[in-house]
Amino acid sequence: MDIDEGPKRRRRTFLGQLIRFVFLAGVAALAIFAYSTWGGHQQAVTAQPAPQSVPVQTGVVEPRAIDIMRSGLGYVQAWQLVNITPQVGGRIAELPFHEGKVATKDAVLVRLDPRPFQAALDAAKARKAQDQANLANTQLNLSRDQTLLTKGGFATQQTVDNEKAQVQMLQAAIEGDDAAIETAQLNLEYATFKAPFTGVVSLRNIDSGNLVTPASVIGTITQIEPIAVNFTLPQSDLEDLQAAEAKGAPAVLVYNESGKTLLAKGVLEVINNQIADTSGTIKLKARFDNKDHRLWPGAFVQVKVVIRTEPQALAVATTAIEHGPNGAYVWVVSADRTARRQPVGISATEGGLTVVSSGLKAGDRIVVAGQYGVTQGARVSEASPSQVRDQS
Repeated sequence: MDIDEGPKRRRRTFLGQLIRFVFLAGVAALAIFAYSTWGGHQQAVTAQPAPQSVPVQTGVVEPRAIDIMRSGLGYVQAWQLVNITPQVGGRIAELPFHEGKVATKDAVLVRLDPRPFQAALDAAKARKAQDQANLANTQLNLSRDQTLLTKGGFATQQTVDNEKAQVQMLQAAIEGDDAAIETAQLNLEYATFKAPFTGVVSLRNIDSGNLVTPASVIGTITQIEPIAVNFTLPQSDLEDLQAAEAKGAPAVLVYNESGKTLLAKGVLEVINNQIADTSGTIKLKARFDNKDHRLWPGAFVQVKVVIRTEPQALAVATTAIEHGPNGAYVWVVSADRTARRQPVGISATEGGLTVVSSGLKAGDRIVVAGQYGVTQGARVSEASPSQVRDQS
């Protein structure tokens, strides 16, 4: 009995130890698994970096004076343009002007051969002198015959009457001579064409030595100081233009064809007396001193008319304005550097500025560049223009 129970006891002891080992190993495995799943997850969660702020540029909304304008397209036109055309026919003796240069008022531009006109003037003066001599002789005869008729009948009444008629005819002839002299004198003056105003002379169409008639156009002279710009605006702007004109001549700004370079500042001179029924536009004319000659006849330009000035407008950079399904909005930056969407009303846009009529107040800070990365409640940070461009 003692021999048989020893091995059984040892077998039970071994089995108990084996079961205990397996149990402890299982518990350890479960602990490792739980730690690897739950604990590791916690480490992963806590290891995530904090969200980065969006680099933007911001600006503070401040009241400012801003001009409200109306824009249109136009072209530059000489204030005056005159064809260089002689009023009489003849051969060109001289063209003493320089093409493309300024000619002052009364400067000689064309001289025709004056000899035919001088000869005509001399002939008219000679005829007058002859008629004056005949008149003087006839008046003497009339005076003598009137005396003879009253004293003794040595002259007849018919003779006296004929001499009276001859005196009247000669007086009328002298008046005609005066008219002929004046005409000849004018033709002689017309043989010289002078600049009617200070202006720029064009290229010539006819050279010296050619015969010309009053229909011949030798060239043109244009007055460019002052100079005009003609342009059009929609008829819907007429009321604003008239209201502005009632307060004084509205200011007009002219830019080059691309609209980037300011060329001159002037005033509105004329609002045309009717609206074009085919286009629904109104023609306008502006005046510019043009002392620097930056405006040149025939050039196309962009025109802006100041219809009013708002002294305390809330104007923001146009780049700050975003457009969504519900209208225009901007990103307002709060004190904690978070952004929120703010709907705004817009009353006008002038160049790089937009006038906000509602939704903002003075002192608000808004995002003016870098909005592409901003979302509701996102944190933002001030960045340089280069940093904002690098993020785009």
